[in-house]
Amino acid sequence: MLVNDHRKRVLDYAERIGCSTVVSFNPEDTFYLTGFWGESVSICSGESTKIITPALEMARAEEAALSCELISAERGKDILLRVIDELAGKFVCTDSTDFHTISVMIEKLGKSNVKVNNKPFTMSRIIKDFDEQEKISKAAKIIDSLFNLSIEHIRENKTEIELMALLVSETYLLGGTLVSYKSTRYPFIIAGGPNAAFPHSEITTRPFSTGDTVIVDLVVQYQGYVADATRTFVIGHAAEEIKQVYECVKDAQQIGLESLRLADKFGQVDLACRNVIAERGYGSKFIHSTGHGIGLEVHEPPWISKNGEEMVRPGMAVTIEPGIYTNGKFGVRIEDSVIIKTANSKDKSSKNRNTISNLNSFPKELICLG
Repeated sequence: MLVNDHRKRVLDYAERIGCSTVVSFNPEDTFYLTGFWGESVSICSGESTKIITPALEMARAEEAALSCELISAERGKDILLRVIDELAGKFVCTDSTDFHTISVMIEKLGKSNVKVNNKPFTMSRIIKDFDEQEKISKAAKIIDSLFNLSIEHIRENKTEIELMALLVSETYLLGGTLVSYKSTRYPFIIAGGPNAAFPHSEITTRPFSTGDTVIVDLVVQYQGYVADATRTFVIGHAAEEIKQVYECVKDAQQIGLESLRLADKFGQVDLACRNVIAERGYGSKFIHSTGHGIGLEVHEPPWISKNGEEMVRPGMAVTIEPGIYTNGKFGVRIEDSVIIKTANSKDKSSKNRNTISNLNSFPKELICLG
């Protein structure tokens, strides 16, 4: 893990906004700076990188952290006071969103010495180095294996929660881990029939039925880095309406992938997908953005949305995931994880600004099961 490069990126950005030191309360940002993921606060400056952590995490931090000074402090007030001591006299940027923590830092260090701004972290993490790209790619390969397992087990009367349990177990057996979110109680989206009309459906005990679309949306983490992909299957025979919607989504997703090669800004990619769906009469049923960045978090910059002003740049890892949802009936979504790369001379001669590496190879043709 290239933590020295990561630190330089973060500190260079912090310097541009007038800060010499960054302090992270976010485990993803601390991992980016140190290689340690755990209960801790990290402080990074041009002179040193320090981790302040409770005694119960010290042994693990000693094993995982790279080129760091480790400091032990008790949870809560003691850790915060130790952080304040380490930051005295410095111009500090923090990713904290906790009101109490920010208030104490401003009170003790001075308002002019503290900036609450996570951009040094998010804008540094937005470009993935080779090691990060490899980990995202391995996570995507695990997802492809899980799709293959899914088509063996999606059958009439199988329940959403039964399929999820199987896929969760297999994820760990394949070397992956799962990601938790505050907005849902489940690590995957497995949604059949009318449940598939909810883009972020929660897992239920509903059994699959003939004619259902089944959305399988999987997020897998490998050594800290996340891939995210979705396929939609059909139980038995697909109704004509489902076939038409599926082809529309598949075409829109392909246009989205192709537009990554040509677009200057991510808003153009969203518009390319959205136009395909709108032209076929389903515009009002595409109710979310086209995609998002992936990395240490499943949803991180850049955002591929209508008003996305972020420039498309090599080294970014993103998803392309258009969908159409018919309330009370069914939904269809197709999603890949993609890494944007620099176009070679041949590509540039064809007006492509970038090339893309699609990390998911599982087929996108409509698969009817059972």
